[in-house]
Amino acid sequence: MDLRAVLLVDSGGHPLQELATRARRVGFRVLRAKTPEDAREALRDRRHAIGAVVIPPDLGAPDLALALEGFRELASDDSLSVLVAGPRPSPEACARLRAAGAELALFDPLDDHTLRFQLNRAVGARPASEAAQRRAVRVPADWPVRVRMGPREKPARVYCVSATGAYLATSRPSFRGSLLYLTLPLPNGPLEVAGRVVMTNVPGNLVRENLPLGMAVQFTGLAPEAESSLRRFTEQQDATLCLATPR
Repeated sequence: MDLRAVLLVDSGGHPLQELATRARRVGFRVLRAKTPEDAREALRDRRHAIGAVVIPPDLGAPDLALALEGFRELASDDSLSVLVAGPRPSPEACARLRAAGAELALFDPLDDHTLRFQLNRAVGARPASEAAQRRAVRVPADWPVRVRMGPREKPARVYCVSATGAYLATSRPSFRGSLLYLTLPLPNGPLEVAGRVVMTNVPGNLVRENLPLGMAVQFTGLAPEAESSLRRFTEQQDATLCLATPR
């Protein structure tokens, strides 16, 4: 079942209309509800196949935990994810949202790569035991980089990165198996990496609509200290994107 529909519950002090427009632009079907009751009606309608619910930090519900539990009971899929969008709340408010069952953050400022990544993560939610099998945590990024292959260079943007690889958004991906070099602008200093293209996403019948056009790169010959630096960055960044461990 296609669960790429996202339900935005626009019942709070931070309007979600702009977020709805941006989510559609990156490939999601978006429904909007003005109240929690409207949201429940949308979830009851199996035509929508909703995979995630987005709420503001101040959702208008007397009992937030009960409201979110009700959303999940009505969902088409038993792993419905709840994201919180808007200004970053206080630590106390984040704790309240976490305790009520919210899982992922879409806090301002929000670039399109993070929006797409987090919504993909939500609608593609897997049991924590499966997610733990990944070799490394992936996090979104929006870094301009120059991809170098011998004497040639081309621009790209990092869509997501882990300690073992990255996905580069570009309209001109290299062929699978190509060796390339780039500099990752990590907060603690630039990091030179080499990698091989292991997957491409290009226009056509097999295009992956959940990803920007581009290529997946697996790092090669990464020094242990470089891998540790990437791992620290991704784990710290992931902590800012999660309110709770996904179920």
